[in-house]
Amino acid sequence: MGSVSIFQINAEKECTVDLVFTTERHNPEEGEEHLGKCSARVLFRNQKPRPVINITCTRLTEKNKRQQEDYLLYKQMEQLRNPLDVVNIPDSHGHVGPSLRPIWELAFLGSSYVMWEKTTQFLHYYMAQLSSVKQWKTNDGAIDFDYTVLLHEFSTQEIIPCRIHLVWSPGKPLKVKYHCQELQAPEEASGTEGGSAVAPTELSNF
Repeated sequence: MGSVSIFQINAEKECTVDLVFTTERHNPEEGEEHLGKCSARVLFRNQKPRPVINITCTRLTEKNKRQQEDYLLYKQMEQLRNPLDVVNIPDSHGHVGPSLRPIWELAFLGSSYVMWEKTTQFLHYYMAQLSSVKQWKTNDGAIDFDYTVLLHEFSTQEIIPCRIHLVWSPGKPLKVKYHCQELQAPEEASGTEGGSAVAPTELSNF
């Protein structure tokens, strides 16, 4: 994410934040190219998780190019041959090897849905590390794998392990099921997220 400007905060029982930011490629090896500019209004409701977000973006990558990048990621994942005794991505030096980059990117995408659902006005998260991965073969050719991530919660400085199951193929919804170690209320600890490689959609119970 690029620069962020907060224009308005109404912090009582609810908090509304208006912001503007630029989007960048997640892969730093592809350079600092700005992909678009977005404005968003984020509503935090009475300290409940999963904020309400209304967002508008301009000058994003063309749809055809995004689809091509999705397909390339899919083919890279499909060609992996049990890389999945791998642990600790990034490694102790903060490095993600080129062969592991597709796993990291897809895991980051699935984890972003988990972080969004768990975020409140006072709790927010970042994916610190991908600590284990296991890939499964499917009859329909989808990418199907289980992984464990460590989420850093900034307010408490807690490291929260989350076990995530992700299923995805280009042009179809991304499906995410998860279970996280409890930080606060039990109802915030697990769930199922649905979406695509470019946008989340629905949410239901695990």
